[in-house]
Amino acid sequence: MNLKEKFGLKIRSLRESKGYSMEYLANISNIDRNYISDIEKGTRNVSLLIIEKLAKAFEVNIKDLFDYE
Repeated sequence: MNLKEKFGLKIRSLRESKGYSMEYLANISNIDRNYISDIEKGTRNVSLLIIEKLAKAFEVNIKDLFDYE
């Protein structure tokens, strides 16, 4: 599994653990829903700006998005 796929699984896991729909996450993070879908599928190379938006939406530290255990 490559880094993009690991990151995508982490985002999906966080989203589901918070009970967020993809649409809700898109709204609170100001990221397009299709973009989030691509992230979760591991097909999107995510920028630092998007990582920051996701961390704020999940109310976690950026480093927590890279904890793959």
